[in-house]
Amino acid sequence: MRRRGTDTLLWLEIEFVSLLSITFILIMFLSLANLFTPLSSVAQPKQFGINLPSAVVTIPISQEKNGFLIIINSSDDVYVGDSMVGVNGLTASLSSYIHQYGTPTSVKIAADKAASYGTVVQVMNLLRKDGISTVDMIVGQAQ
Repeated sequence: MRRRGTDTLLWLEIEFVSLLSITFILIMFLSLANLFTPLSSVAQPKQFGINLPSAVVTIPISQEKNGFLIIINSSDDVYVGDSMVGVNGLTASLSSYIHQYGTPTSVKIAADKAASYGTVVQVMNLLRKDGISTVDMIVGQAQ
């Protein structure tokens, strides 16, 4: 005869568990969304007159303390910051950056449309040799 009270208690317990599950999922989503921070650097790709390829989804270039931006222009010149280092000087430049600032939180490459594929692959290969496996490519916004 007291069975109705037990059914009500069970129903409230199920709703409470669902509420906790949804809250936990929201907390996980919001905390992971904060991990993706945009890149910054003193140099901007437009400074070097590069023509970025376009894509629908782009990575914004903004201010970040511990980011590493590599720029490759149409002449296959490789820049880190404002200075031209070339493909051969990239390892030394990255090593000095790591020594001074620590491992970069993000490494991004902005390559001109006319830059040779081989140069971009060489740069990515050098980064992988230095232990950086995640590299983002900067592209322009598609119209």
